[in-house]
Amino acid sequence: MGKSETLRRVDADLARGHTHLAQQRLASLLAVHPADLALRARRADIYRRVGDWAQAGRWGFLTEDASPAEVAAFERAWRSPSARLRALRLAVDPFRDLGPLARERYLDLADAAKAEKPASRDDDGGTLTCLFVTVGLLLLLAVLVVGIWTSFDFLLDLFR
Repeated sequence: MGKSETLRRVDADLARGHTHLAQQRLASLLAVHPADLALRARRADIYRRVGDWAQAGRWGFLTEDASPAEVAAFERAWRSPSARLRALRLAVDPFRDLGPLARERYLDLADAAKAEKPASRDDDGGTLTCLFVTVGLLLLLAVLVVGIWTSFDFLLDLFR
């Protein structure tokens, strides 16, 4: 299905009040056309309709019409600048494709993400979690091997 047909279906979904289906269709289109700012604006508009200000701020962040309240909700939902930058899934050239207000917002966010202190190894529990999972899996494997060996030994005893 082409872009124009999908957009026609989005309009039909919205006319029937099916905002979730319209969002799904727009999400599919954005996966194919991530640089299309008009699609982002449409997605933000639907989130405004349903009152999801954080998502409206996320999808409207790169447009000129995102309200300060939406941008603030987006910032509260994605606390760190680097998380917000990842959530935007930017696939456009900010110097060519964005309007002046959206470009300034994006560049401020990119600067804040660069200035962020990287997480230290002490703050990251990922290594410790990985160690516990590995030990747990090894113990499970040991129990499984002992169980299989015991079952095999029992069956051999039956036929002796």
